[in-house]
Amino acid sequence: MKIIKTNCIILKKKEMREADLQVTLFSKEYGKIMATAYGIRKSKKRNIVSLNPLNKVEITLLEKNGYYVIKDVEIMKNFKNIPKSIEKLEISLYILDSIDKIYYMTDENGNFFDKLVEILSFIDILPYIKKGYKYYVVLSFLRRIMIEHGIYDIEEIISILIKEKKENKKKYKEIMTILKTNSDISEIQEKLESYTVFFKKMVIIFENFINKNLQVELKMKKFIMEEFYGN
Repeated sequence: MKIIKTNCIILKKKEMREADLQVTLFSKEYGKIMATAYGIRKSKKRNIVSLNPLNKVEITLLEKNGYYVIKDVEIMKNFKNIPKSIEKLEISLYILDSIDKIYYMTDENGNFFDKLVEILSFIDILPYIKKGYKYYVVLSFLRRIMIEHGIYDIEEIISILIKEKKENKKKYKEIMTILKTNSDISEIQEKLESYTVFFKKMVIIFENFINKNLQVELKMKKFIMEEFYGN
């Protein structure tokens, strides 16, 4: 039996039997891992809250023949501001669900782990998040996923929007100018709000592109309110 100690993000948890939890982790050194915390739901010595999704934890696992048992866990960061905002929570849970669907078990990806922590930390410290900026953050995350998996082909993406190619290029340049010439996050959010419909359209295109190329089924509709499919 091997003992593993690693930092990870809790992606999701599932109750099992009377007292156990099955937890899906995204770790720095070992990629995605599914582990079991036996008896934790009835234990007075072990903190079940530490295994909530969105927590960054240091975890000790016992591994034998590909099975993982949680021996100890300590919260390193819990992104406490995210649950206070429905908009932040929506996109954060969507990000966790996407990671769970895209990455295979024990597929090492330390670089993306660091990027995931960076993304969640950024969402956590935002003073507020407007509708347009919410979709911009999601779009940036999906773009990172595409780059990470070598499927980011801007020409193919633009060809999908061929009917509005000139208009989309113009909007893209305008958005880049806003991001480059403004440092105040509140001002950026205000200026990007008028591009909400454009961001929505691009998010759907990116999501469909990822689903097609990676053979997964990301579902924004499960996490972002129905307004997403309006307009």
